[in-house]
Amino acid sequence: MFTDVESQLEGIKEIFADAKREDNWNLDEEMLYSFYFVDTSVDKLEKLGLKLEADGYDFVDVFELGDEDTDKPTGEYLLHIDKVEMHTPESLAQRNIEFQKLADEYEIETYDGWEFGEVGGEEGDEEFEDEDEE
Repeated sequence: MFTDVESQLEGIKEIFADAKREDNWNLDEEMLYSFYFVDTSVDKLEKLGLKLEADGYDFVDVFELGDEDTDKPTGEYLLHIDKVEMHTPESLAQRNIEFQKLADEYEIETYDGWEFGEVGGEEGDEEFEDEDEE
């Protein structure tokens, strides 16, 4: 779970450094950030998506998740939201904490993390997700 800034910083800094080095991304410019929430209730995810849309995020969709091996439905759904913005590792870690609190408030099973890419570029080149170990 995303509960504090310090525990996230090393991982985020490494991802940012890799993006600069490997993809030659300028992280001093706006990037497309995608954020994900997972739950078995489409209604709860849609309610959260509409709240975040009202807060200036793009509510992309709620998708049914499939098993990685069989591709059969798992009964879980993924809320995908986007926002074009700039982040430092610290501000992104803080956003993760805010989204974890929002997931708790809306009784969403999991805030599943983020990924980012260049605006107008290929989405999902770099990824960091919380592997919930509860």
